[in-house]
Amino acid sequence: MASPLFGKWKLEKSENFDEYMKKVGVNIALRKVGAMVSSTSEITDEGGNKVRINTQSTFKSANILFPIGEEIDEQRMDGQNVKTTTVWEGNNKLHQIQLWDNRKAIQDWTYEDGKLILRLECEGVVCTRIHSRC
Repeated sequence: MASPLFGKWKLEKSENFDEYMKKVGVNIALRKVGAMVSSTSEITDEGGNKVRINTQSTFKSANILFPIGEEIDEQRMDGQNVKTTTVWEGNNKLHQIQLWDNRKAIQDWTYEDGKLILRLECEGVVCTRIHSRC
């Protein structure tokens, strides 16, 4: 499937990221660093109904292959082990659910008006991270 999400994206702006990190249990030291670093994310179609999200920053990086519709074991960049399920919602949105310790977080990667919008939500706390195409 061709999706406008595919490509390389640079983080431009982040809203409420510290509050989100706090809600998902990230310690203060990692939150301070996480708030300061810039990142790029590349989303690619890996064929066979799989999508790769490769996020690189000056502090931590993650390169994960997500089989669409299947739950996988993932270690988030903060070190937390989660069960993640990724599904397409239309052509312009990847919806991810992360489960751990009876908790749930949602990540939506959406293409809107030429931008990649990453919406993070956990227990009522919402963070929006806006990316521009590289």
